[in-house]
Amino acid sequence: MTSSSIEELEWWQHPRPTSEELRISGGLLVEDWPHARHVTCLSLELFVATQPLHQLDYDSQRLLERAAFLHNTGMIIQARRHHKHSYRLIKDTPLPDFTDEQRHEIACIARYHRRALPNTSHPEYASLGRRARQRVSALASLLRIADALDYSHDARILHLAAETHLCDDKTWTIALSTRPLAEIDTELEHAYEKADLFEKTFKRKLHLILKDSP
Repeated sequence: MTSSSIEELEWWQHPRPTSEELRISGGLLVEDWPHARHVTCLSLELFVATQPLHQLDYDSQRLLERAAFLHNTGMIIQARRHHKHSYRLIKDTPLPDFTDEQRHEIACIARYHRRALPNTSHPEYASLGRRARQRVSALASLLRIADALDYSHDARILHLAAETHLCDDKTWTIALSTRPLAEIDTELEHAYEKADLFEKTFKRKLHLILKDSP
């Protein structure tokens, strides 16, 4: 993992969506496009960093990528319950390159990026098949952490990767690369709070360290 600065993230300088982003979103809008882009990047890095745990394929990665990009689309309607609004908006909006069934999973992953964990008492989750429920839980667990790691919406944490020699059957360690002098206490606090689904799903405690720390 190489060190970098926010200036290297060229997309951070563009607060408006590109035509391609509007295409893949099905026309849905988010309140903070740089945040959506960065959470997507962190989610995909988490997908790779936790591959030995979830053992999911490229199609699953695509579901996570689109859910991460659209997780906050519900903010356009209301902040307090935006995760539920995100679910409904995604569920009801055709997305290019995805079937209706895949779109339902994307909507569920986005729905569980905050607050309550997946539960069969929720109709949207209960309607999924067993394997789809497992996939949604695994991917939502990664999105929850990625979203928390950009809690301040300013890319304080630039990249992440598994610290494999510190990963075992009880703990999964992720090393974080940050912007120089960035204060990340809030990000870490929220990431550990939102690691609840990760730890329930994978039966391991999440351990976050700074790159090159002992």
